[in-house]
Amino acid sequence: MKRSQYAQAFENGFPATKRFLLSRGAAIDEAEEIAQAAWVRGWEYREQLRDPGLVGVWVNSIARNLFRARFRLKQPVPIDKVDTPYMMNLESIDVRRLLEQCSPRDRDLLERSLEGYSAEEIAKNEGITSTGIRVRMLRIRQGLRSRLAPTAA
Repeated sequence: MKRSQYAQAFENGFPATKRFLLSRGAAIDEAEEIAQAAWVRGWEYREQLRDPGLVGVWVNSIARNLFRARFRLKQPVPIDKVDTPYMMNLESIDVRRLLEQCSPRDRDLLERSLEGYSAEEIAKNEGITSTGIRVRMLRIRQGLRSRLAPTAA
């Protein structure tokens, strides 16, 4: 892929990659950073791209893997700063509350997904297809969404 072709693909695809990451739950600034890193990595490995027409899909898969890798990395705990003020993470409280509403099987599936495992990785462990995992995840999310929706009085 030539430089000008990749530049054009970047111009057209970068906003789509950011939207893709935002739809996966990335924060706005994190989505931009990961999208930039994915497009740079795509440029570095462009000789591996077999179909130049699929550069956007290819870079989105790189972005997805970079985003998931952030969840798998364990954050070091500073031991020298004991007086660090505690910041309450309200999102984790909301997630825990949602997980408590799920069956144990659904909770296990959601937890593995939140840890950054792909549908393919979960499917290998479960012994079903990745499509089956995606359908289960969709149904779980729809069920939780319907429970959270305000009821009409």
